[in-house]
Amino acid sequence: MALLLLQLIAAKCVFDRVVLPRVVVWCIPLLCYAGAHFQLLNTPAFLRMVALCCVLMAGMKWVVYAEWRRTGGEILSWSRWGCFACLWFGMDPAPWTRVRSQKQWRNDCFWGAGCLFVGVLSVALLAYFDCTQLQLLFVTMSVGFHYGALRLLVAFWKQQGYGVRALFRNPLEMRGFADFWSRRWNLAYSQMMARAVLRPLRAVCGRRGAQFGVFAISGVLHELAITVPVQAGYGMPTLFFLLQGVATSLEKQGGLWMAVLCGVSLVVGLPLLFPETFVEEVILPARNVLKF
Repeated sequence: MALLLLQLIAAKCVFDRVVLPRVVVWCIPLLCYAGAHFQLLNTPAFLRMVALCCVLMAGMKWVVYAEWRRTGGEILSWSRWGCFACLWFGMDPAPWTRVRSQKQWRNDCFWGAGCLFVGVLSVALLAYFDCTQLQLLFVTMSVGFHYGALRLLVAFWKQQGYGVRALFRNPLEMRGFADFWSRRWNLAYSQMMARAVLRPLRAVCGRRGAQFGVFAISGVLHELAITVPVQAGYGMPTLFFLLQGVATSLEKQGGLWMAVLCGVSLVVGLPLLFPETFVEEVILPARNVLKF
């Protein structure tokens, strides 16, 4: 907790005034993560994963705010920085620079509440029948959290006047690999990678090289969130993202068949992203929270 708060407070104090080299900007959150990892070695895997992901999230906020200020982004007040950094999963500071009337929050509230109800009920049923099928568990948990709880959070901040956007959009409307990863799934992560990785790499590696670099770095960051907490399955999330990066790079034009191919690759590749040990020590305990 101390490392998490330290990163968030330091980001505001430092980047409001100075511009640090990118190497330093990235190294500091990684050092904080390493410190948290060694402190939590004897903690149960599920709690260790939650704690390390929180430290990692704070590090992402640190990196994003550094890039935001580097490109002339407006300084956020302490109150708005606190809301953006601690109470929002998105990685775009722009909505927090001004307050405007938002008209769509009721629609977000309706869909968020519906998805949360369906997701919680579905996970409870899977827990009751002791289902261990990864794809089913992931989809139902995702409906409840990504499309339910996070959509309700969108509704709350819109009602407060901040123009935040849904971070997870209907994947059934995707048109292929590039569309899924950039416009459908986890836009918070897409926002961070576009600002902190894609733009700096594009000047060095070109568009395709930078795009593939985004997937490679995504693999490493998911290792920190998935395999390091359970200390098993190293390399599998990185392989998953490298394969997705290759497919995205080779994709020339999106369409129905590319969408189908992307969907199949995600379903088949899910065990790569979430190794067996992670399923046993994190996903199943999360499922059992709702066990009758």
